[in-house]
Amino acid sequence: MIYSKATIKSISESIGIPRLKDGITTAMAQDVEYRLHEIIVEAAKFMHHSRRTKLTVGDVNRALRVRNVEPVYGFESGRPSKFHRAQTGIDDDVFYVDDEMIDLDAALDEALPSVPPSVAYTAHWLAIEGVQPRIQQNPVEAEPDVQAGVKRQNTSNGADAVETILEVKHVLSKELQLYYECITESLRSSDSVVRATAVSSIAADAGIHQLVTYFVQYVATTVKSNLRNVDTLTTALAVARAVRTNPHLFVEPYMHQLIPSLLTCVVSRQLGEPGSSAHWALRDNAAEQVSEICKQFGHVYHTLQPRVARTLLRAFLDPTKPLSTHYGAITGLSALGTSVIRVLLLPNMRTYMALLDVEMEKQEEEARMCQNALVRALKKLAEHYEDEVGLSHMQKHKLAEVVGTTLAGVVYEDPQAGKIMGAVAAAVAETKLSNQS
Repeated sequence: MIYSKATIKSISESIGIPRLKDGITTAMAQDVEYRLHEIIVEAAKFMHHSRRTKLTVGDVNRALRVRNVEPVYGFESGRPSKFHRAQTGIDDDVFYVDDEMIDLDAALDEALPSVPPSVAYTAHWLAIEGVQPRIQQNPVEAEPDVQAGVKRQNTSNGADAVETILEVKHVLSKELQLYYECITESLRSSDSVVRATAVSSIAADAGIHQLVTYFVQYVATTVKSNLRNVDTLTTALAVARAVRTNPHLFVEPYMHQLIPSLLTCVVSRQLGEPGSSAHWALRDNAAEQVSEICKQFGHVYHTLQPRVARTLLRAFLDPTKPLSTHYGAITGLSALGTSVIRVLLLPNMRTYMALLDVEMEKQEEEARMCQNALVRALKKLAEHYEDEVGLSHMQKHKLAEVVGTTLAGVVYEDPQAGKIMGAVAAAVAETKLSNQS
C-alpha cells in the first residue's frame, strides 16, 4: 500500500480523531489508494488529449473537477515546494510545507508600491463587418509556422532569400458568391431594366454586408477601365449610390475607397467618346454624390470636405486643364454649399472669366457650359437671400468687378438678376468683414 497505517493514524490525530482501530486504518488506506489511482488515470486522459507527455497540476485539477471534487488551490506556480519532517512523538513520517519567513522590519522599511491608475474606459473597433482590425487592443493569434503573414523560403545555400507575403482570404458563402456573380452580370447587361433591377437589389437587400468591399472595388475597377463608356460609368455611379443608401449596410470604413472614383468622374479630362455631350450629366451626378458623402460623413471625418474642396479648387484654378475639368470642378464646388461658393468660387470668378472669354471663341460649347455652371452657382448663392436690388448700371458695374463683365451681362439678363446681385453684394461684404476681424 502507498499509505501505511501509521500515516493514516497520524493524519487522523492531526484533525482530532485519536486511536483509530487497525481495521479502519487499513480500509481507509486502501480507499485512499483507489481514489488516488482513479484521479491519476483521469488526469492522464487530459494529458494525452493535450498531446503532452508530462502530467501537470492543471491536469489533476481538471480530473478533480470531473469527479466533482474541489480542486487543489495554490500549486499552479512552477516554484517547487519544500517539505520538512515534523518532529512528533508518534511517527517520524509526517512532513509539512515550509513557509517562507517574512521579516516585518524589512517589510516596513521597503518603499510603498506605486498607486495604481484610476479606472478609465476607451473605445476601439472590435470588428467591422465581421473583420477584426489589426490594432493593439485586439488579440492576434499567430500561426506556429507562419507569423505575421510572412513565410520565408530557403535557398540552396540555406540563406533566407525569398520572402512571400501570404494573402488573407475573405471567405464568402456560395450563396453570396452566386448573388455577386448574378448582380455583376446583370450590371453589364445591355437591357436598362435588368441593370435597374440589379441596382435596386443592391439598395434594398439586407444580407449583403459582406459584399460591400466587393461592390466598392467593382466601382473603382469599372471607373478606371471604362472612362470612354458613359453608360458603364453611369451604372457604376448608380451602384455607388445604391451601396451608400442601403439602410442595412455600414459603409463608413469604405468611403476613402469610393471618393477617388467619384472625383475621377467629376474632373476627368475626358469622359465618353470625343465629341459626345453625355458626360455633362455624368459629372453632375458624381458631384452630387460627393456632396452627399461630405454631408453624411463630415461630422465623423472633419477633414473630408476641406480635402475634397481643395482638390476641386486646384482643378478649377489650373489653366492647363481642359474646360470639361473646369466644369466638373465648378459643379463640385457649387454642390458643397453656399459657404464654399462664397469663399472659394466667388473670389476667383473674375479671373476665371478672363480665361473663359478667350476660350469662348475656340470651344464655344464647353465654354458655354462652364459659364452656365457659374450662373447656377450664383443662383444657388442667392437661394437664401430674400432682398433684391435695383437693376441699375451702377449695380451691374459692381457685379462686373466681382464676376467679370461677360458673366455680369449674362446675370443682368436673368429673371433673378436683382436677387443674385444682392446676394453677391452681401457675400462680398461678409468676406471683407471676416478678413478685417
